[in-house]
Amino acid sequence: MVDIVKVEEQAAQLERDLIVKERETLDVLKELETTKNIVEELKSKLQKEASEINATLAANSVDTKVNSAAAGIWEKESHANSLNIHQNGIGCLDKCPSSAPGFILLELKQAKLNLTRTTNDLADIQATVNLYNRKIEKERTSLQKTRQRLSTSTSKVSSLEEELILAKQKLQLVKDTEDLSRSQDPLDFVRELEKLSYETEQFKKVGEVAKLEVLRATSEIEQTKTRIKTAEIRLVAAKKLKAAAKASEAVALAEIKAISNGENSSADLKQKSESVTLTLEEYSSLISRAREAEEACKGRVMDSEVLVDEANVSKTEILKRVEEAAEEVKITKKALEEALNRVEAANKDKLAVEEALRKWRSERGKKRRSVHNSTRFKNSYPSHLRKESSLLDVSGLDLVSNESKPVLKPSLSIGQILSRKLLLKEEYENGMQAEKNKKQVSLGQMLSKPNNDPLSVKKSGKENAEEQLRGKRKKFGFARISLFVTMQSKKKKKQKGSSRFDDDV
Repeated sequence: MVDIVKVEEQAAQLERDLIVKERETLDVLKELETTKNIVEELKSKLQKEASEINATLAANSVDTKVNSAAAGIWEKESHANSLNIHQNGIGCLDKCPSSAPGFILLELKQAKLNLTRTTNDLADIQATVNLYNRKIEKERTSLQKTRQRLSTSTSKVSSLEEELILAKQKLQLVKDTEDLSRSQDPLDFVRELEKLSYETEQFKKVGEVAKLEVLRATSEIEQTKTRIKTAEIRLVAAKKLKAAAKASEAVALAEIKAISNGENSSADLKQKSESVTLTLEEYSSLISRAREAEEACKGRVMDSEVLVDEANVSKTEILKRVEEAAEEVKITKKALEEALNRVEAANKDKLAVEEALRKWRSERGKKRRSVHNSTRFKNSYPSHLRKESSLLDVSGLDLVSNESKPVLKPSLSIGQILSRKLLLKEEYENGMQAEKNKKQVSLGQMLSKPNNDPLSVKKSGKENAEEQLRGKRKKFGFARISLFVTMQSKKKKKQKGSSRFDDDV
């Protein structure tokens, strides 16, 4: 029950971690949306500034063209003025002043100022563009990082979900095993397995019987075939006899006709004096013989036909029996397959239950070992009590021992475990009954009672301590072997001590 509570706590903790990870993923998604909005704003700003820079560059190109034209005019005018100065002399300068060159110089200065401003503006714009590019790169890197965080968080979430599912499966397995151990007795499970094996043996026997019946039916079919062949041979012989009887009858009729013709004509009798003459009695005997032969042939033919009909009927019956036997064989095969499937399923369930029990025991043993190792130096019990209070698991695992390494025995089936439990209980009960029956007062104790011997006081104190220890040790469920062994060893020591005391007395 403690392990189930711990597993449930782990499942609750995993669910909390899942909720935290989902919140983190939501925060990361929100950050992603904000960064996307910032990138879009930066893109729009960049597009506006690019359009403004294009407009300023077009204006600057127009100004440069005007300035170049103005510079050409100024050069021409300055050249003309220099020629006029050279021609008219230095005195004419005061008389003919020109206002155009000064104006042009002012325009040139203004154009230079505009150029410097535009270059400065271009440099600022370039710097801002570089800044925005850097910001975009930073945002890209942050986006990649957030994506990586998202992927890691999703992987963590998936791993946590898998762990949750595994924990739930373990919980369900533990609950199922507990329900099975509470509701169903493993002995019933073993009985069901034995019943299934008995059913499989019965089905195998039925299958063998069906095979024998099929073999018998095939032998009967062969016998009927031989009978049919013999009946056909008899039929052919009867037909031949019938044909011979018909031929003899025809010969007899011819002879009768010849005799009748001889009575009518004496001339013919004279001529045929050498031929055979028959009396009426012989003639009637010949006719009766011919009829008897014909009737016998007809009877034989009828008997052979009846035999053929019987053989056909028996053949049909045997074929029906063969079909029924084949159907029975099919049914028995299906039943055998179903029984084998049930046995396999039962074996699989048994193996699954045993595996779950082994895993649960190993986990329980590991947890108890870790708890024992952590609390080994903090234990306040004395060493002799600690040695005697060793717990044994059902599968033979020493759960609490003075040694750090447990003694693992080979894995046992459920039937072996239950039989060992029953044997341990019977041995313990037999040992307790033997102790009750053997509680007799020795001669030394009887002598030491009136004298108030200190040895008897010590022994009574030891007995009280042993009774207290027995009361404490009876609380353990599976530690009866160790208790029984320790009690027997202490009894032997007591008997040795009492015998020595008797010798001394």
